[in-house]
Amino acid sequence: MSLLYKPKEDQTIELEFEVLDDMRVVLDFYSDCGKFGMDEALAGFKLTPARLLQILSEREDITDEEFN
Repeated sequence: MSLLYKPKEDQTIELEFEVLDDMRVVLDFYSDCGKFGMDEALAGFKLTPARLLQILSEREDITDEEFN
C-alpha cells in the first residue's frame, strides 16, 4: 500500500459537463487518484449529441437499470 496514493476503492471519479452554443457537449472527467489525493484529469471529450448517442448505443455492456 502506498502512502502517496489513495487505494482504488477510495478514489472517486467526477464529471464536469457543459453544453456549448453549437450544442456540442463537453465532458471532462477527473479523479482524486493523484499524489496525496490531488485531482487528476482523466479524459475530456467534445461531442455532438448524435455522436454521444451513437457511442452509448453501441455499448453491449449497459444493463437494463442504466437505461432511463
